[in-house]
Amino acid sequence: MLGIIRVLTMQDEAAIGLHGRVIEQRYGLPVTSVCIPDQPKGIYDDITDREAVPKIVLAAQQLVQQGCTSIGISCAADPALEETRQAVAVPVYGAGSCAAHLALTSASRVGVLTILDEAPPLIRHILGESYIGTERPEGVRTTLDLNTPQGKEAAMAAALRLQEKGAEVIVLACTGFVTMNFAPELEHALGIRAVDPIVALGAAASIHWQPHHDEAQAG
Repeated sequence: MLGIIRVLTMQDEAAIGLHGRVIEQRYGLPVTSVCIPDQPKGIYDDITDREAVPKIVLAAQQLVQQGCTSIGISCAADPALEETRQAVAVPVYGAGSCAAHLALTSASRVGVLTILDEAPPLIRHILGESYIGTERPEGVRTTLDLNTPQGKEAAMAAALRLQEKGAEVIVLACTGFVTMNFAPELEHALGIRAVDPIVALGAAASIHWQPHHDEAQAG
């Protein structure tokens, strides 16, 4: 069981489980999802990042106690990734780092589309010399701003700017892009590959899960 931690506080169970369902449908992994408390706009700056760290660690510990054999942090900034890995004895995946690694498997010039002023540090580090730049949709400060008609239009314009800079693939460095199912729309409109961070996280988690699943099926 993969435990997904949402960093945007929500009350609706269907909304909380949306990213987990993307992984379930694509990879067949069993997923359970929770969200951290008191983050109504998610993580969008250094302050909200720091506030989220202990909440993410606690959520991961609780998920492991409930039987999860791996943890996924559904935020492209990978908040609390190292702290969580130190706190639990199961694999912990960050959506952003998974997306960056996957982008490098198909291109050597990678752009980052984010709601932050700069690319998340871990994504930037992983991309290394393949990083060509970051763009943020105009007028978008939080994931809630992104999931609007204006936010989507601004995101497409920002992606076009990355393509014009020479990006061969774009890392969608906000899991809000997953909620709005932006990757296929971007690929259709611009003819450029977009790496969905939750799809990337699911790909990484499925590699760990599949051998254990096969052994259980064989037994």
